Amino acid sequence: MPVESVKQLSTQIHQTEKTSTYQKTEPYSNDTVELSYSKNKQSKTYDWIYGAGAGLAMLALTGILFAKHQDNKISKLYKEKLIISKLPQKIEFKEAKTLEDGIKFAKEILGIKEIDKNFTLDAINIANKGLVDVSNANKGNLFMPTKLGFKSLTNENKDSLAYVVRDISSPNFGNMVINKNYFEHDVLNKEIKDLLYASDGKKFFNINTKTGDISTILKMGCVRPYPSKDLAKLAERFYKNSKNLNIQEKQILYYSLQINGTNALSTHRNPIWGLEQITKEHSDFLRKHNIKINFEELKKQKTEKQLEFLENIIAKMEKNKIFWINEYNIESPATVIYHEMGHLQDFAKNLKELDLKKWKFSFKKVLDNIKNNKSNRTCVNEVDNRWGTTSKEKYEKLLKDHPQVLKKLYPDLYEFLTNQEIQQTAGKISGYAQTGIGEFVAEVYARMISGKTLSDDIMTLYRKYKGPEIK
Repeated sequence: MPVESVKQLSTQIHQTEKTSTYQKTEPYSNDTVELSYSKNKQSKTYDWIYGAGAGLAMLALTGILFAKHQDNKISKLYKEKLIISKLPQKIEFKEAKTLEDGIKFAKEILGIKEIDKNFTLDAINIANKGLVDVSNANKGNLFMPTKLGFKSLTNENKDSLAYVVRDISSPNFGNMVINKNYFEHDVLNKEIKDLLYASDGKKFFNINTKTGDISTILKMGCVRPYPSKDLAKLAERFYKNSKNLNIQEKQILYYSLQINGTNALSTHRNPIWGLEQITKEHSDFLRKHNIKINFEELKKQKTEKQLEFLENIIAKMEKNKIFWINEYNIESPATVIYHEMGHLQDFAKNLKELDLKKWKFSFKKVLDNIKNNKSNRTCVNEVDNRWGTTSKEKYEKLLKDHPQVLKKLYPDLYEFLTNQEIQQTAGKISGYAQTGIGEFVAEVYARMISGKTLSDDIMTLYRKYKGPEIK
């Protein structure tokens, strides 16, 4: 029944309630019987019950029709927009020499229909390289971006290296937009300086030794950073003069510092992981100094207490000139493409289910909403429940100021953000992986494409959240 018909029927019901007589038509008969009644106390009670019942029935019917309409609408949109590509199982990537060749590769080989014409050669090559890697990992069966955009991002996305559009009702659904800022020298110079220098102006890397500045190292998670030879050469050239590096070299240096830095920070986010590494690498030191680590008891403690225990051990090691080294290696700038493609594969696997679930009608919810005067909301937003992230102010504020509201509206997100075991497992990947379910999934996916070996607890959590598998 169309919504307008429902409104008309509702009007007729209310008009009928105002009269003292009505006509009853018997089935299969053209005869009518006129009934009359007096407005006594009992009949007023019946009127109220009838009116309330009719109102609830109409509200329920309207809700069902609206939910069904949205269900059909979303199903149609998915059928039209979410197309899984059938590309060759193995695509050979060749770096384009001209922008025209790079755009042609993206369109003809990767099947992307639309590419922004203002791409730089460096940017289109990085995008194509990342997309080829993900396609090959999936043997050509995957959800590819519908468009590649290239622009300077502002507002909430200004610090993002790239983002994808998940709103199935948007004409931009499936688009991947790459931040033009991160292909400009001035922006990269600032970002690299923030990573290569401490707040007091000291160099983060002491290239010639494995010592360095202890205050900087503790800030980076109790681990002494030490660059691989290739990365050390890039860092040294930047220290001398940022103009010594071209845009591609700055991209490599920036991504390498960023990715390796998140790994080093894992000790702050998950001290148990750090203690496990020390147990493996420095067991002789622990025995010599009679340091015993009771993991069963430590796991019951808050993260802050675990970290305090870890830092005390690190301090003793430092006094004995024993340094726990984290080697920073060269990383590919295509990692950001892996991450965003992780989102797209996550959408392809889970977004339809969540969207449709969002509109499924619940009579109990309707009654609860009437009781709480929230008739405009008929369901929990399952989409935000999965892809909400504390990197956005809305969710960060809810977690900080109104955790019970967050728990009620987005129960899975609340559990992810407040469960210490989940947070520590996500922390083994990166700080960003701890901000929400969707970001954890995308970060793990990126590591999988990169060929990283991931621990069993990470993969168990990834499968709990139905992360997309690599074929």
